[in-house]
Amino acid sequence: MIRTRARVLALGCLLLCSCSSDMRAGLLSIQQDIMPSPQSARHTSLKPDLRYLLVQSGGREALMVWVGTERTSLCEASVWVGADGVVVRLCDGRLVGVSEPKRQWQLMDESAPITTNLNSANRRIHRQTTDQQPGFHIGIVRTIEKINIIDPALPVPWAGRQHSTQWVEEIDHHSGARLSWYVVNSEHDGMAGQRCITPDWCLQWQTWPPRSAASNS
Repeated sequence: MIRTRARVLALGCLLLCSCSSDMRAGLLSIQQDIMPSPQSARHTSLKPDLRYLLVQSGGREALMVWVGTERTSLCEASVWVGADGVVVRLCDGRLVGVSEPKRQWQLMDESAPITTNLNSANRRIHRQTTDQQPGFHIGIVRTIEKINIIDPALPVPWAGRQHSTQWVEEIDHHSGARLSWYVVNSEHDGMAGQRCITPDWCLQWQTWPPRSAASNS
């Protein structure tokens, strides 16, 4: 279950779509008390008692705030909420759900490894089931290959360079299309990743501020 703070904010996000203009203004002012404005995200003053995620999509950036965890069929997902009502769910650094006012995507299920590439212990095959709106794309099954990236070059150059990390790349096993990359460091306090849900809907994320190499030594 989402913790109390996440429940309140999630309810607020739902109410923003249906309540009166006065109530919406009140909810927005409550959000602004703990959530930064999406404008000039990298230059926003951060509160030391909050955890932040920098999210990029369509050439725009916004900071999101961690509000708790939510148990899913895949993991205990970390839940991040933005001032504009967007909700992102991450599982060990990888995107498992995103909800926007007009569209949403969620990873519903994933099989255990179906097979491991006999030529490399760094490759394994899974089946993923996703739901996507709009369009009622429910129960989409895709066979994906997960590859542990051993090349030291970062596949996502904008992410802060961190020690003790293992990057994972996911590709469509049949088409070879690259779907996502993600990483979480050994202390689980640094995450980054990228996923293209559709050709025109891609998200990039990283914990913010990025940890410098000096702070990891």
